[in-house]
Amino acid sequence: MKVLLITGKLAEPLIRKIISETKAPHSFDLLVLPLAVAAFLHPKYVSSQLKLRGPLEDYNLILLPGMTAGDAAIVTESTGIPTFKGTRHAADLPLLLDDIFDAESRLSTTQPADLAFAEQLTKKAEQDLDKGYQRPKGKLLEGVLIIGKGENSFAIGRRLPLRIIAEITDAPLRQEDEIIRLANYFVNSGADVIDIGMVASAPKPSTAKAIAKLIHKHIPVPVSIDSLNAQEIIGGIEGGAQLVLSLDQDNMMDIPKKYRKRATFAVIPAAQDSVELPKTLDERIQLLEDNLTNARGLGYRSLIADPLCDPLITPGLSQAIRAYAEFHQRQPNIPMLMGIGNITELLDADSPGANAVLAGLAAELGVSLLLTTEVSSKTKGSVEEVYHAARMMYLARRRRAHPKDLGIDLLRLKSKRFPELPFEPIPDAEYPIYDVTSERLTHPPDAQGYFTFHIDRRQHQIIVRHYPAGSTENPTIELKGNTAQQLIDAIITRELVSQLDHAAYIGRELAKAELALTTGRPYIQEAALFHKLKLE
Repeated sequence: MKVLLITGKLAEPLIRKIISETKAPHSFDLLVLPLAVAAFLHPKYVSSQLKLRGPLEDYNLILLPGMTAGDAAIVTESTGIPTFKGTRHAADLPLLLDDIFDAESRLSTTQPADLAFAEQLTKKAEQDLDKGYQRPKGKLLEGVLIIGKGENSFAIGRRLPLRIIAEITDAPLRQEDEIIRLANYFVNSGADVIDIGMVASAPKPSTAKAIAKLIHKHIPVPVSIDSLNAQEIIGGIEGGAQLVLSLDQDNMMDIPKKYRKRATFAVIPAAQDSVELPKTLDERIQLLEDNLTNARGLGYRSLIADPLCDPLITPGLSQAIRAYAEFHQRQPNIPMLMGIGNITELLDADSPGANAVLAGLAAELGVSLLLTTEVSSKTKGSVEEVYHAARMMYLARRRRAHPKDLGIDLLRLKSKRFPELPFEPIPDAEYPIYDVTSERLTHPPDAQGYFTFHIDRRQHQIIVRHYPAGSTENPTIELKGNTAQQLIDAIITRELVSQLDHAAYIGRELAKAELALTTGRPYIQEAALFHKLKLE
């Protein structure tokens, strides 16, 4: 295959370098047209330029810059050669060139190649996920359990997708409206179950029942009660909870028979009269198996196992992972639950990567349910992260692939590729160049007044308040928006700024606020959003 790439003057050196380094068994030529910026190469202009350059019969394919406006079909009609848009960024071009033969059928005349491929990957991922997340029809296979009732129920078990439990911690200490707000937030973040986290030192059975009833009434997903207190468990079941976390050696005896078939129970390797978990791996698994056997003997029918996950280092996660692996090998038809919130909460690192790795481990270990929390500010967004991570791992297992290039990802702060063009100094520049690193000017106050900037996390908006010059009391106006550009336009339209330095300051703060809103970083006016790691 012989391919003609078309670009502008500025991108020429980088495109030539990429062509020279490609390992594809095809021939690539580069035509540099007399415009600096490749994005300005409209298909009509390209067609007119190609007509001046003689016959092109040798070429099987023409690639235009991905940022080109218009339809590349114009060039096809003019030349008779199939013409498509390439990638928007040069950093993505090697992937296209290395796979150009297979990629041709997926190229678009109107959409950049990287966007077209990403859209196709996402569509394929959604189709695979829709199939995988459907509730099994007919007779259930051994080891498959149904959580919940009616249209909001779902199946768990071998080869089925991971499901997410989101815990409302310290639920009895919260007001009803806050419980409903959190439950709705977690469901919108991808939670399959809302877990009522009780307070261990202060049993409140009637409160457990009331909260379960409240969530069951307003929220369209199954409810779980998270307590070792038998009376709270009973209260939760009476309120509509369909999952119980957890049963141990002792409390299973205290729950009346009529409740033992009304929910699914997570069994743990513990006894309330013992302060510590079993010390050895064999002891932990043996106690878990004994507890499961005893629970069945007492009439509990729907059971899952929770070998219990420990935080990193102290006491250590590796022993728990071994317990999950060993238990799954011994009891492959018993679904397992893994609580990962205590790992992310006790780790000072960004949660997306941690949640991705934990979901991957859970998928490898045969876990069916992942329990997570969002207690500290560093774990905000964890439910949504675990939701995406679980879907990634399901696709990877289904396709027998690595969890990459799946059509979905958890890249939040870093990029899969680096489309930024390297800076190249202009040799023998005929204009002055200044290093202004140490320059700092003091500007007088704007006569039009000043601004304060805020973030409304619940509404996902940036708030701007304008005050008269010299006043600290009532603002003259409040503006709300989702992006820095929206608010900058509103400020300019209303003539609320009169100095260039003030306008620059406003733009800087609004850009920072938008980034804080997107990433979850805390926004403080005039403070840095990120801090560099120091090497000592």
